Amino acid sequence: MSAPIEETLLEVQRLVTYLQDAAELKDTALAHELHDELGGLMGAAVMDLESVRRVIPALSQNAIERVDRVKRTLEQAIDLKRRLIEELRPSILDYFGLFAALRWQLKKTWGNSGVVASETYPDVEPVFESSTAIALFRIAQEALSIALMRVAVKSTDLTVRADLSNFWMSFSDDGTPDAENKSEDPAMILASMRHRIRSFGGRIEISKNEANATAITVWMPLPRSAPDAESSR
Repeated sequence: MSAPIEETLLEVQRLVTYLQDAAELKDTALAHELHDELGGLMGAAVMDLESVRRVIPALSQNAIERVDRVKRTLEQAIDLKRRLIEELRPSILDYFGLFAALRWQLKKTWGNSGVVASETYPDVEPVFESSTAIALFRIAQEALSIALMRVAVKSTDLTVRADLSNFWMSFSDDGTPDAENKSEDPAMILASMRHRIRSFGGRIEISKNEANATAITVWMPLPRSAPDAESSR
């Protein structure tokens, strides 16, 4: 490969990394603003409505019903705000770690479907830097989005493994490609996943498991400071 082509590829890789990092920082900042600013305003409004409801002399029944209706609407807006914040930056990832965030995301993805979803984790979770944890979580979300694009999915599995030096996440499902769904390109999603993990010296492999289900396996090396985890390999 000639030097100009190599330089162009490096520039493209740097640009993709910059755009992914910038999007993550923007989402985090917006999540904090929604929580601190909008959340505070909505909470204060609910408290004011509760105070209005208890004024003396008492409001008419019609006025009380209107106040209650506004309060319920605000509470629904607060719930929507919470969901938006979790989409932008899952708090469970920051407070409880990657494994808890993966469990939450799997339940959110398959919980209301008839899909049988299984998951396996090591007994000990490696300690990840914040940037590494969010990258692995985004990769998991992208892998699940590919599974959601497939048809006739009856079962899925996430197997997480780790040892002193390596970390794996393997996603598999028994679905088939949806030839009619052209809204998203799985190849582009895979390209995003590969770029994310490549930034940490890792790679992604596509294969078929023993049950002939499609499997996406993500591997990355662990830093020496990461604690040991029992490998299920």
